[in-house]
Amino acid sequence: MANGGSCIANPDGSWLLEPVVNEECLKVVELHHARVREERQNFDPSGPYSRPDVTQLTVRRERQGAVKWEG
Repeated sequence: MANGGSCIANPDGSWLLEPVVNEECLKVVELHHARVREERQNFDPSGPYSRPDVTQLTVRRERQGAVKWEG
């Protein structure tokens, strides 16, 4: 049987509510949406963790049609 482990994490990964185990309860917290927007600014897709060997962005400048007929 599961022992709970319910928790809520902040956008930065720290605990807003640490895991609660072996206890029946209802916990309510307030999440500030400004913190979510702040942490999104820290996301750097081209920084030291980028993986050009795994991810590639291709931009086609010609107009694309809704249907492509092949064969």
